[in-house]
Amino acid sequence: MELIAQAGGGTVESYPHDLTHQTKKMSSSFLYNGTRRLYERLGFTYVRPKGLKNCVMTTTVPPAANSEA
Repeated sequence: MELIAQAGGGTVESYPHDLTHQTKKMSSSFLYNGTRRLYERLGFTYVRPKGLKNCVMTTTVPPAANSEA
């Protein structure tokens, strides 16, 4: 996020696992991508579902004060 800010900021989109409606045990593969809850804590906003187990989330990173972009 700091590198994005230094490059002039912008929109960041991610596709974390959405465990909100998970009813059965899931493999630990979600540890690689993170979960919706993790991204919400980082300030991302839920946009829509993406497939059965993922979702689309976005955030806007403002440009750094010393950005050259």
